Amino acid sequence: MTATHPSPFIIPVRDNQPLRLLAGPEAMERIRRDGLHEDLFDVVAGASGGAKWLGLTRLDQALFGRWFRSRTRPLHMVGSSIGTWRFACLSQPDPVAACKRFEDAYLDYAVEPPVTSAELTDHCRQFLEIIFGADGVAHMVEHPFMRQSILAVRGRGPVRPGSRLGLGAGLAAAGLANSINRRGVGLFFQRTIIHDRRDPPPFDCSGDFPSQRVALTVGNAVAALLASSAVPFVFDGVAALEGALPGLYLDGGILDYHLDLRFTAPGLVLYPHFSDRIVPGWFDKPLRWRRAHAANLSRTLLICPSANFTAGLPHGKIPDRGDFKRMQTAARQRYWRQAVAETDRLADYWLEAVEKDRVPDLLAPLTPTGAAAGR
Repeated sequence: MTATHPSPFIIPVRDNQPLRLLAGPEAMERIRRDGLHEDLFDVVAGASGGAKWLGLTRLDQALFGRWFRSRTRPLHMVGSSIGTWRFACLSQPDPVAACKRFEDAYLDYAVEPPVTSAELTDHCRQFLEIIFGADGVAHMVEHPFMRQSILAVRGRGPVRPGSRLGLGAGLAAAGLANSINRRGVGLFFQRTIIHDRRDPPPFDCSGDFPSQRVALTVGNAVAALLASSAVPFVFDGVAALEGALPGLYLDGGILDYHLDLRFTAPGLVLYPHFSDRIVPGWFDKPLRWRRAHAANLSRTLLICPSANFTAGLPHGKIPDRGDFKRMQTAARQRYWRQAVAETDRLADYWLEAVEKDRVPDLLAPLTPTGAAAGR
């Protein structure tokens, strides 16, 4: 299919659109030339971000409720932390129903202090039971076309099982090293990729951080998901990961917060995200000058809420993990439900844009600076 669209050098300003569609140079060229269709994509990316996933749940349901249903060739699902949990839902026989189960349970969740990391980790296991049911783990591992790549980290040096002091020291040293050079985090954490046995991961991580690859199995899938989301001192790390080196396994966002990766699959990367900023690693959040590599964005289509949409939400933001401390349970639950209901507008906007073949006209450049794109 060939479509004719405005010059890529003419970027219309649409202050009222709820959703931004940001494309790297190659992604923009291919979508403008061929139109948007699901066969363009070989990779779906999912970022860390805790409760911010609530800004994407309705969009996930719109995307995967209609796209990729008759896919036969591999579709690589690459995520860290909560991104991997979203993909666990999407890998079920009825992805929309699984997303709704997780969404409902998460919105109803209530926890009152004091609470230990062990108790919170047990709550995470209960969430996974809700997502998977009796045989959902096997559905994820053996999915006919989805290929999971779950990103976690293995502690090095002082970061080891049973040592909270070592964990604290390792995090402090890693943060200091990161402020000098991002590769310094690799002295304390080893990237661990728990991936589908049928295909290698669709990205090249040689040369940036020490890494190990582990085959994803029914036996280690739950541990991999728990490890990938094990925020230090909030949840317990995983002390034993089947098929992996001994060590303490923690949140994959420590190294790969928003997935600044060199994707090697030939197709485009679909990236539903809660922000237009791609933060390479967890320690980079306060470092506004630390940006994703431009070359890594070339084949990416990033879909995110616009700044105006986010500002119009209750409290002017997408839900986040800090709400547990800032709000009483009833107020937080009410706010989260209101915010999620508002995100139906994102799904509706996307579905209408696809149905009317408007996506190529709505594209703006995806750049490492994020917020400046399309202005």
